[in-house]
Amino acid sequence: MSRMRFLVMALITAAAVGCADRATAPPPPSPPPPPPPGSAIVALVTPNSDDGAVAVTLHGPGISNLANASSGYLFYSRLASDTVARVIVLGNVSAGPIFTFTIAGGAGVSAYTVSIDEVANRADAVRSSLTNYSLTITAAP
Repeated sequence: MSRMRFLVMALITAAAVGCADRATAPPPPSPPPPPPPGSAIVALVTPNSDDGAVAVTLHGPGISNLANASSGYLFYSRLASDTVARVIVLGNVSAGPIFTFTIAGGAGVSAYTVSIDEVANRADAVRSSLTNYSLTITAAP
């Protein structure tokens, strides 16, 4: 009888442990997929650590497949034409890659230019000066 009692107690203990509340943190967002071959990366250089929004205009031949470079950013884009794209990146924007795009066949990175239209801080105040802000375009690895 004591063996049966031991087995029942072991099963009850295992069930109680299995039903215990366990607080788990949600998994972090997955990183965006790497840009495909033939892509370019647009990266921000900023003198500030509290940027919250960046509006950008990209010029070049056959712009396509605009994509977010960080899962931590909200990303909006609009192709104004085949050669002009407008992009807005929102979030805790920091220096580094902010978006990617596909380079048109036969074109090189040097065929594209990008400019900053406006920057706002995280309190939604538009920056009065864009001094020391810049963007770079590099080929994706």
